[in-house]
Amino acid sequence: MNTSPNAAMHNQSNHEMLEANQVDINEPSIGTDCGAVDFKQKSNEHQSPADSAVKLDKPYSDSVERNNMLEELGEKLGEFKPYDSQLPLADIIGTRIVKCLYQAATSGANKGKKAQENAYVRIPTKHLTDERVMDNIAELVPFITSWLQDIESGMIKENHRKGILRVATDYLDISKLIDHLEETASSSRLNKVMIEEWFDKTIADSLAVKFASKLGLDEHSSEQELERVELVLTAYRAKFSSLASPKIFIKESDCLAMVNVIKECNADDSLLGSRFIMKLGKMSEKQEDLLLSL
Repeated sequence: MNTSPNAAMHNQSNHEMLEANQVDINEPSIGTDCGAVDFKQKSNEHQSPADSAVKLDKPYSDSVERNNMLEELGEKLGEFKPYDSQLPLADIIGTRIVKCLYQAATSGANKGKKAQENAYVRIPTKHLTDERVMDNIAELVPFITSWLQDIESGMIKENHRKGILRVATDYLDISKLIDHLEETASSSRLNKVMIEEWFDKTIADSLAVKFASKLGLDEHSSEQELERVELVLTAYRAKFSSLASPKIFIKESDCLAMVNVIKECNADDSLLGSRFIMKLGKMSEKQEDLLLSL
């Protein structure tokens, strides 16, 4: 969701907007009735067709717009296309890219030859989402446990290679595996498009209504007054999107503000919402530990 042209003229950074507005947003007395103002519709007036196509939340089979975008890109689901590392591949909600990359053999009869030419294929994701995994978790648990044990074995082997003499078995913990995966497993990382889709579907409308109510805004408010709401949404969207980076650092007060927004907007029971609460909580705890050690 793009900000309006007038909103873009403000010189406040996302961090400043977040800091300036978190007190208002976090107050438990925030109301939920804001008349008939449709803030999502107002902000969408400034979206480009490409933006709208990328962030569709309809199932793929029902999305004419998504089909049109694939056609514009010259792609079809399941069809292999030549891969060029210099050309960007569009992130389209409801799909993902599988890259098939090959290196030339360095010896033998096939020296200098590749098994195949580099290619990529776009496939749908509706069959393999967090929700579908949770629906089948009982069947998946043994495989997940075995996979995590393999990950842990790799971490222990790496420590042995570095010269560590023993494993501190009392400190083995699944949270350390999660942290390791966050840092190293690129295939499981969230990207900004995924987070923005979650924010727009789960947080944006509720946050806009709550903040507008706090400011006393309604359908008769001026465009300039309504832009304040859009600026708050932009600031929080940017902050949440930054969680796509495994090495992001967010100061403790912002972590608490973001957790509060998730809870205030009743998004803490969503898969990403609960995941972000855990991640932000860990980030906040690390800062507390750092302060105690000084």
